[in-house]
Amino acid sequence: MYRKKLTSVLLGSAAATALLVAPATAGTAQASTKTAAAKATTASAQAGVERDSIRCSKPRGKWANYSWGEGNTTVTIYFNNHCSHKVSAKIAFERKGSVGDKVTKYRCMTVNAHTKGKKKFYAAVYKPYSVTRVARCS
Repeated sequence: MYRKKLTSVLLGSAAATALLVAPATAGTAQASTKTAAAKATTASAQAGVERDSIRCSKPRGKWANYSWGEGNTTVTIYFNNHCSHKVSAKIAFERKGSVGDKVTKYRCMTVNAHTKGKKKFYAAVYKPYSVTRVARCS
């Protein structure tokens, strides 16, 4: 079985090498350049976005979704609550650049049922790390 896998890997890499070495036509080169540029743009736009979710208790299979991107002095948390009830979330902010000492601040936010929107937090030297469910914000 090992020999069979090794053969297919070697044949696959040989085929890939043949495609790289073979000259491309002008139309194919333009299409591949446009595709590569579109993929690079999409990847760079999504590179700074992080996401987390909280499972709903009602209805089952639904989620409250959160996403965020860092700014210079603020962080905007985007939310989309698919639950049929309010969801309270504790957001952990970790100090930027901390390696050994994990300094963490917590902020809390409650989101109404079936709503989406955004909330801005001042966090000059902190970045959001995770979102966890809490019973209520105090």
